[in-house]
Amino acid sequence: MLKLIGASLILLSSSAVGFRVARAYAERPRQIRQLLVSLSLLETEISYGSRRLDAVCEHLSRREREPARSLFGRCAEYLHTLDGVSTFECWKQSVEETWPYTSMKEPEKEVLIDFGKTLGVSDRADQLQHLHRTQSNLSAEESRAREEQARYEKMCRSLGVLAGALIVILIY
Repeated sequence: MLKLIGASLILLSSSAVGFRVARAYAERPRQIRQLLVSLSLLETEISYGSRRLDAVCEHLSRREREPARSLFGRCAEYLHTLDGVSTFECWKQSVEETWPYTSMKEPEKEVLIDFGKTLGVSDRADQLQHLHRTQSNLSAEESRAREEQARYEKMCRSLGVLAGALIVILIY
């Protein structure tokens, strides 16, 4: 009886690991798409709005879901509280803080940090141009993420279950 419980726990835990890794592959394209939507809302605010950047970030943090909510919320908070710090530093710090809680990888992080270098330092036309470049780079990363999802999501689930079964067979 004890062996059966142990075998079940091993199988369940390895399956859970496989499903968790597979969920990360599924979450990455969704989170990139969410960032693209947030950036299009930011584009609208830059084009037609007259609000300050901290107010725009605050508005986006109330409207969006995680992880964009945390990203824009942290940025708005830093723009309010950190006096004398550049917009880029506020943006970079918010990206660095929220990144461990996302399923996104390093290429998306680099795109967002590069975008932060131009945020709030030039006229509207230049910012819109940089925003479009960022959106196209994120779209390319989203298509790569979808390819990885199609390739690896099902495999990770299966490997989790099969690795658990192999461990149970080897032990017993």
